[in-house]
Amino acid sequence: MSMDRILSGNEYVLRPTQTIQSRTDVRGVITFVNRTLTEVSGYTREELLGAPHALLRHPQMPRSIYYVLWETIKAEREFYGYVNNRAKNGDNYWVITYVAPHYAPDKVLDGFSSVRRAPLRERIPEWADIYAQLNRVEANYPRKEQCEAGRDWLGNYLHKRTRYTDLTQYVLSGL
Repeated sequence: MSMDRILSGNEYVLRPTQTIQSRTDVRGVITFVNRTLTEVSGYTREELLGAPHALLRHPQMPRSIYYVLWETIKAEREFYGYVNNRAKNGDNYWVITYVAPHYAPDKVLDGFSSVRRAPLRERIPEWADIYAQLNRVEANYPRKEQCEAGRDWLGNYLHKRTRYTDLTQYVLSGL
């Protein structure tokens, strides 16, 4: 594991008043960050701007969650989800994420806006368990098949437990 991917084992808990905001281009390259993102992540504004948003990805987050996120926002729909991010110093921080398409004045899709806030703490164990199960599912497939397999497993899992098959609808039902 390279130095920039070390995990500290410490969790930074967002305060209910903290709102993390960022914007990316259509490829996921960061074009805007607010001060709260730099404070929570430990990265400077200069380190974040121009970097892929995946820089904040916690290595224990299933790839299939990001696959679902990209499927959703590329279809120009809003995405909600629980995400465990990784700060520069290796701390993790859970957020509830809202990602939406962003349009230029000429109504052409030019990127995505993301707003993250403190999640419902009582829901984190559920999401940690779901993500652990998703990681096990993904591990059973070759890398190029992992995301679709995880997406399909998640849809089936949600459908068996709830009336939802869509991650965003399920997350919104519990807010």
